[in-house]
Amino acid sequence: MESAEIAVLGNGPVAQSLVLALGEYGVSCILVDTRPATAHAPDSSVERTVALALGSRRLLDGLGVRLGDPGAGAIGRVQISQAGAGPRVELSHRLLQAPEKRLGEVWPLPVLSAAIAQTLQERGTIAAQPWGPLQGFSWHPDHVQLRWPGRQVRARLVVLADGGHGHLGPLLGLQRRGWDHNRHALIARVRVASEPQGERCAYEHFLASGPLAFLPVEAPREFSLVWSLYPSQAAALLYANDFVFLQKLNAVRPQGLAAVTEVRNRGFYPLHFQQYLAAPETRVALLGNAAQTLHPLAGQGYNLGLRDSVTLAALLRETLERGEDPGGTGVLQDFQRIRRRDRLEIIAFTEGMNRLFGIDLTPLHLLRAAGLAALQWSPTVKTRLAARLAGLRLPVDSSIPDLDVENAAHARS
Repeated sequence: MESAEIAVLGNGPVAQSLVLALGEYGVSCILVDTRPATAHAPDSSVERTVALALGSRRLLDGLGVRLGDPGAGAIGRVQISQAGAGPRVELSHRLLQAPEKRLGEVWPLPVLSAAIAQTLQERGTIAAQPWGPLQGFSWHPDHVQLRWPGRQVRARLVVLADGGHGHLGPLLGLQRRGWDHNRHALIARVRVASEPQGERCAYEHFLASGPLAFLPVEAPREFSLVWSLYPSQAAALLYANDFVFLQKLNAVRPQGLAAVTEVRNRGFYPLHFQQYLAAPETRVALLGNAAQTLHPLAGQGYNLGLRDSVTLAALLRETLERGEDPGGTGVLQDFQRIRRRDRLEIIAFTEGMNRLFGIDLTPLHLLRAAGLAALQWSPTVKTRLAARLAGLRLPVDSSIPDLDVENAAHARS
């Protein structure tokens, strides 16, 4: 039987970011890739991107991850609007006076994952074990025992960071809440006829079926598309010819965006909200999508997961320095307390905005228009919203030194 202070289940960006943030204490971990050996590699022809908030970029810089210049993928401003002509809200990096002159940036998921994995490999502290799905689990007062075929691990803390794909919640006996949105996200790479001068813009445009997002990517005039649709609509457009697809998309595209002329890399996935909760006495900590699977609205999923990782790592470093139990009730209570407000606010924002703009009634459309107009003419509120979505302003209860990215020195300065 192998022993470790911490067993991390998962080998994606959130799990690997935790090990990086642990620093020298990463040697106390076992990192396990829980994907089945027969799992198919992601389809490279399907669009997969991550909207990285400015605060998250600073955190990754601090961890030594070298992503380079985002170039055309930098988000200089965000436009928020709803179907039909009406008021629009524009959030600009100028509201934050950030030296990077952007609110965030968009990266292909494989590029982001490879940069984090390379940094972890260069540190040489830990390598992921390809043991596949967890087969058994037993809890003991001072440790947790994990079982795979022909292998057992004894750990004082289990960190579940598998992106929510391993279906480990029921196996570990975790409490779950959630609901199905009855929507699918249709994703694609699109190209527009022309682009306005100046900073590149991300568009969050609300339709009756849900948000329609255009995220600027590394190629000029190209965007990563995330379109919330009813399942039957998404299936029809997934297989429609380009002419039909572009006709439907251009009929609902946001104001200010030129006509979409090309589409490729189409795919889709179901949308749902899910949250798992682990009692502090179980010696289990949940990170990223394993803790909360969000609607892609505003692209907050990975950013929230990265803050989970950095917070847990800070608490574990302090605990291990004192020679205390990393899976102790006090540590996990502190982690849940610190992360609670940040998580709840982002969940409330994404779910609330999706539901509010999804009600197709004229009185509500007018009220939403009035609200957008009021927000556009309220610089103070816009600044707070921009700072929150950029990951630079967190709730006081969620503030720890490791997350102080507003004034942190970062690698490129």
